[in-house]
Amino acid sequence: MLTEIHCKKFKTKTIKFHTGLNVVLGDHAATNSIGKSNLLMVIDFAFGGDSFLQHNSDVPKALGHHDYQFRFKFGDKHFRFVRNTDTPDLVLQIAEGSEEETAISIEDYRALLKAAYSLGEVGLTFRAITSLFSRIWGKDNLDVKQPLHSHIKEASASRKSRQ
Repeated sequence: MLTEIHCKKFKTKTIKFHTGLNVVLGDHAATNSIGKSNLLMVIDFAFGGDSFLQHNSDVPKALGHHDYQFRFKFGDKHFRFVRNTDTPDLVLQIAEGSEEETAISIEDYRALLKAAYSLGEVGLTFRAITSLFSRIWGKDNLDVKQPLHSHIKEASASRKSRQ
């Protein structure tokens, strides 16, 4: 499970997640444009998604390229990763208890997450599985009439083959 996202660019540098429902709330004045959707896009980025940089390209332009550090816990093992907005196709895996970094491709990262979540038997890619669970403003999977489509242009036959 994703337990933490850390970024030096966040107002609150570290965001922690716990088992169960985690809620992203705005302020008491119901202010828009305070970062709720951006945080959800960063969570999707933590799960190997590309939508954050495709639909929020203004973030690295305004803040410069920067790192997002992710922590996961699977069973009793902890995993740390770093993904940079300048090199999103590479993920640094940091060995637990040290600062030793190993660069892995985004494909290997997604495969690692798929295995860690025990989804190896599912005949879909990790992103095809997770895309169904994140409906975020700006992503291409918001068609309420086609809720099982991962992408706007996905054919119905593609969806049927997943069932």
